[in-house]
Amino acid sequence: MFSKDVVNDLYKKIKKNLKNTENKEAIENYIKIIELNPLNINKYLRELGELYEKENMFYKAVECYVKILNSKTIDIATIGVLTNQIGTCYFNLKQYKLAIHYLKKVLLIKEIPDVYTNIGLCYINMKNYEEAEVNFLKSYEIDSGNVRTTSSLGEIYYHTKKYKKSIDFYEKNSKKDNYAHLYNRSFSYLANKHFKKGFELYENRLKFNSINKHTNLKDRLDVPLEYWDGKNPCKKLLVVSEQGLGDNIQYYRFLIELSEKFPNMKITYFCKQELSHIFKTYNNIEIIKNLFIFNYDYKLYIMSLPKILNLTNIIPNKVNYINVNEDKLMFWKEKTQNLKKMKVGFVYNGLLSSYIEKYIPLKDFEILCDLDIDLICIHKKNEIEKDLNELTFKDKIHYFDIDNEIPFEDTIHLLQNLDLLITVDTFAVHLAGILNVKTWLLLGVSEWRWSDDIDKTYWYNSVELIRTKKDEKLPDLLKTVKNKLLDITANNNVSEFTEK
Repeated sequence: MFSKDVVNDLYKKIKKNLKNTENKEAIENYIKIIELNPLNINKYLRELGELYEKENMFYKAVECYVKILNSKTIDIATIGVLTNQIGTCYFNLKQYKLAIHYLKKVLLIKEIPDVYTNIGLCYINMKNYEEAEVNFLKSYEIDSGNVRTTSSLGEIYYHTKKYKKSIDFYEKNSKKDNYAHLYNRSFSYLANKHFKKGFELYENRLKFNSINKHTNLKDRLDVPLEYWDGKNPCKKLLVVSEQGLGDNIQYYRFLIELSEKFPNMKITYFCKQELSHIFKTYNNIEIIKNLFIFNYDYKLYIMSLPKILNLTNIIPNKVNYINVNEDKLMFWKEKTQNLKKMKVGFVYNGLLSSYIEKYIPLKDFEILCDLDIDLICIHKKNEIEKDLNELTFKDKIHYFDIDNEIPFEDTIHLLQNLDLLITVDTFAVHLAGILNVKTWLLLGVSEWRWSDDIDKTYWYNSVELIRTKKDEKLPDLLKTVKNKLLDITANNNVSEFTEK
C-alpha cells in the first residue's frame, strides 16, 4: 500500500547510497518504492533503469523503460528518449537487430543525427557496411559538424578500403588533443601507404594506455624512462614489446634496421616471454626477459620503430631473423616424411578476437578433405580438442602435439617442412613470411598492413593474399582455396609450385 512517508524515507536512503556508490542497496530500495506503486512511479522506474545501465544490467533497464512506455501518462518526447535508451541497451547487449528496431522508432518521432550514427554503428558490428554508410551520411546531412559522425564515416571508409574518403572525413575532425581519434586516423594513412604521416599519427597511441579487453592488462608496460626521439645522443636504448605476438614478430625487422643505422648504440629488447628465444641477435642487439631500468638512457616501444626510422616505404623482408635449430628441423622432416602428398598446413583461429576477421570454423575445412593432399592442422592439440571432438572427418586431418615444452619451437620447424600454409590473419603468417614458407593468407575485414592490395603484400614475397569479394564471408574463401589446390594437384604441379 502506498505511503508517502515510506517512499520519502526510502528515496533518502537511495540518495545516500548513490553518494557512497552503494548501487546494490540503491537498487533494492528503488524496487521497494516501485512495489509500493507511488503516484510518480515512472520517475522511479526511469532512475532505476539508468542505474541498471550503469551496472551493465541492460535487460533489467529495458524492463523498467518498457513499463514506463506501457503507461498512458507520458508525452511524445519522453517516448522518444526511452525508446532510444532501449535501443542503446540492446546495442550494449550486442543484439544489433533489436537495437536498430528501436532506434528506427525514434526516427519516426524526430530525425536526430546521433540516432542515425548509432544505427550505423549497429550495422558496422553486423558487418553490413553499405547500410552503415547510408545512416552515417544521413547523420552528416543533418549535422556536418558532428564529431561522432565524421569519425564514423572515416571508420566506415577505412573498413571498405576507400582510404582517400576515410582521410577526408577524419580530417574534418582535427582536434589536436583528441589522441584516440588521431591514432585511429593513422590507420587510413598507413593503409593508403602514406607511411610517414601514418606512423607519425600512430604515435598518438602513446598518449593513453587503455586496459586491453582481451588480456585485462594495459596495452603497454609502463616504464619510467624518457622516450627517445631518434636524434638525442643515446648509448643504451631499451626497446619494449607491445601489442600482439604477430606485431612483435613482424616488427623485429625494424629493430635490425635500427641496429644497422646506429651500430655504436647498445639496443636491448625487452621481449614478450614466449617470443624471447625465437629471434636471432645481431651485433649490438641483446634480448632480455628481466628488466632493470637503471641500465638505459632512453626507451622506445617496438611499434614506434618505423617512425624513428623515418620510413616512407616498406619492401618485402629479405632477412630470416628466426632462430632455426637444425636438429629440430631434421626431427620434423623425419616426422612428416611418411606424408607423401602435398603437405598443406592450416591455421583456422587467431589468438585474440577483434574487428579483424580471423576465424574459420574447423568443421568448414571438410571441403578440402577429398583433395589429394595431406592436410595438417597447425594448432596445439590440447587447445582445439573441443573443436576436434565435433568433427565427423577427424581422421582425414593430421594433428601433432606441438609446442608443449618451448613456445613456437615445433611450429617454426614444422612450417619449414610444409609445401603450403593456409592461415587466417594471426602470428603464423608472419613466422611463415620470415621463414619464406609459401603461404595463402585468407582475408575478410582486414587491417591497414594488408592495405587494398589484391594478391601480393609488400611485407613478404612468399605470402599470397586471398580476399573475400562482395557478399562473401571468410569461410567462403575455402572454396577458392579448393579450386587453387585442384589446379596444382590435378595437373601434378606440386614440385613446380613449391619451387616458384
